[in-house]
This record gives sequence, structure tokens and C-alpha cells, in this order.
Amino acid sequence: MNGTGFTVEFATARPMRLARWWAQVLDWTVDTGSPEPVVRPAGPPGVPLLFTAASREKTGKNGVHLDLRSESHEHERTMLLRLFNAGARFADVGQGEDVPWVVMTDPDGNELCLLEPRKSDVDTGAVHSVVVDSADPALDAQRWTETTPLIAVHREPHLVALHAPDRTGPYLEFLNAHGPGTKLRVRPQGTEQPE
Repeated sequence: MNGTGFTVEFATARPMRLARWWAQVLDWTVDTGSPEPVVRPAGPPGVPLLFTAASREKTGKNGVHLDLRSESHEHERTMLLRLFNAGARFADVGQGEDVPWVVMTDPDGNELCLLEPRKSDVDTGAVHSVVVDSADPALDAQRWTETTPLIAVHREPHLVALHAPDRTGPYLEFLNAHGPGTKLRVRPQGTEQPE
């Protein structure tokens, strides 16, 4: 089990191609020792990204997305150029103009956000958080804290953030929003059923 207690699963028509893309932009490695490619951080912290085969292309907004961390404004610019030069494209998911992040999509159209630098006492690694659209963030967070080692570290009416007790790795955030969630899923480690 990894320290986060969860895995992000991408369903794609081209698993190896998309795995290599994410490994390149995050500067992580592709583990091909599994039946399906897994992108893993070069060292902790991080969260495994599993790439499974899908027969259909993505349509609509995902119900799960990754928020990528930037350490400084210079690092944010570098990451933005790295993403764009690798094939990420800017996207509008209704975020407005005054948000402290940039919304983009990977080559399969999976949404991601590049966050402005923010102070934190948590070492998240390249992926700051995995954000899950939820009709009831408190209930979903409770389910996860009861069945995984994650603990609640932040609560608002529209958002509950969970984290590993050792304060490393990305947050798992449940956000009061709705998306079909057909191509990205989060599943607890040690389970076969996706979330």
C-alpha cells in the first residue's frame, strides 16, 4: 500500500501513451511490471496513477481531476510551459477568471489544474490534491476515513479534505460539484471496486 491509501485510475484507449505523457510532465516513472501501466513518483511523496484500457473516448467533464502543485511563481511558469509543450491545452470548465489556478486538459481531455504557489506544512509532491466531485462531501469523506488510514484535515460546507496521517502525499478532496466521472476514478488501495 502506498502512503496515500488510494490510487487514481485513468480509463483510456491508449494506456501506455497516456501513462508516458503523465510520467513526462510530472517527472515520474512508468512501472510496466503490472498488467496495466502505473505511473509512480521517483520517490515519496505521491500517488500512483493507474492506466486501464477503455473502448470509448472521454466525453464531458470528469468527476475526478488532479491539482498540480507549484513551488514558486517561476516554477508555476515552468510547469505551465512543460504542460503546454507536452500537449496539454487550456480549458474552461466554468472556473471564471479570478481563480488561483489554470485549468488544462491532458491529450485525452482529462481536466487538471495547475495551482498558484501556496504555503503548506504538508509535503504533497507534484500532485497537490486529487479532487472528487461529490453530492455530499461530508458523507463521502466519512466513508473514506472509516475504511482507509486517511484523516479529515479541513472541513467546509462545500469541501472536505483528507490526508495521510504522516502529512505527506496529496490531499484527497471531496468538492460539492457534479461530473460524470467516467474516465477517472479514485479507489482505495487493496480494493478492486473503483470509487
